[in-house]
Amino acid sequence: MTTRLLMAVLMVTMLGAAAAREPYRPVDDEQVLLRLNDRQDPEVSEVWAARKAMRDAPGELSPALDFARRAIEAGRQRAEPRFMSYAEAAIAPWNDADPPLEVRVIRATLAQHRHDFEAALADLDAVLAEAPRHAQARLTRSVIRRVQGDPQAALRDCAALVGVASPLVASTCVADSASLGRQPDAALTLLQTAIERATQAPLAERRWAFTVRAEIAERLGRDDTERCFREALNLGHAERPDPYLLYAYADFLLEMQRPDEARALLLPHAALDGALLRLAIAETRLLPGQPGLKPALEARKNLIETRFDMSRRRGDTPHQRELARYLLEVEADPVAALPVALNNWAQQREPADALLVLKAAAGAGRREAARPVKDWLRDTGVQDQRITRHLAAP
Repeated sequence: MTTRLLMAVLMVTMLGAAAAREPYRPVDDEQVLLRLNDRQDPEVSEVWAARKAMRDAPGELSPALDFARRAIEAGRQRAEPRFMSYAEAAIAPWNDADPPLEVRVIRATLAQHRHDFEAALADLDAVLAEAPRHAQARLTRSVIRRVQGDPQAALRDCAALVGVASPLVASTCVADSASLGRQPDAALTLLQTAIERATQAPLAERRWAFTVRAEIAERLGRDDTERCFREALNLGHAERPDPYLLYAYADFLLEMQRPDEARALLLPHAALDGALLRLAIAETRLLPGQPGLKPALEARKNLIETRFDMSRRRGDTPHQRELARYLLEVEADPVAALPVALNNWAQQREPADALLVLKAAAGAGRREAARPVKDWLRDTGVQDQRITRHLAAP
């Protein structure tokens, strides 16, 4: 077994020990390693205020729910797992076989974050059986169904949001799911109209709508895709953009063979796991022409492996999409990447997951392994120019 393949197998099974690796040393002056004193950060000050209110009212559900919701949002925006742990601890006193509805919704959100979709759906189904007009439960279930590769089921949940959620939330949900069907252009038109009508909508709603618009434009191969991504980014905080949006734009730049721009975009946010992976991919591509990047790349690879191991130690399962991408695009080992990509496909069936399987199968010389993906593309009618380009390549 080669050294590279051995390393890949070790990563897949998560048997490496962090203590055995070299300490990480930053190689870029712009790289942010850690943000200190976040208790004084205005972006999370409300989280700590909510925690104080919860602690001042032990045994009361309402302040615990408020803190849990704020912690989840802070964790999502900052890509920090500890906030999810705070939320889980907040609802623990009510986390029994028959919890209150709102506890079930938060529990489902936390399960979704861990990619435990079955547990999340069990809670959401129970909530919606009792409260069919519960907007957050309906929206969360639609997202999970879309991620699982069932856009029609997701669309039914989105349609149920009309008249329950805000017009922009309902329209964004409908467009996001409908765009994975056979009329993505109509979905994009619907979303653009909703955006134009919702100029006074909350910032978070508009940012989500703009992000979905950019992703649909990218799948359609539209010339204005980059403008859509930049408009979405302009709705956020320049120093701490929405992680999902940041990664989506970086992936667009990488897909367009612009790794230097992707690297420049991501360097200020290199402390984030998702940014770290994409920086490693960008630097792998740039390395032949810029050999001076080798120390930076090696340091990032060591840190990525350490973080995969830390995830295992926390009891989490590393996201299989990210692990497969690392093996395929950084280690250049499609043979090791393919089973991880297929395992990911068993859980997540979005266009990005389909493309990952197709690339790994082609690179491993096992195109027949991608048959389930091709069947899904045929059955759903998903249109994605990235997939079209790959399938047309020799």
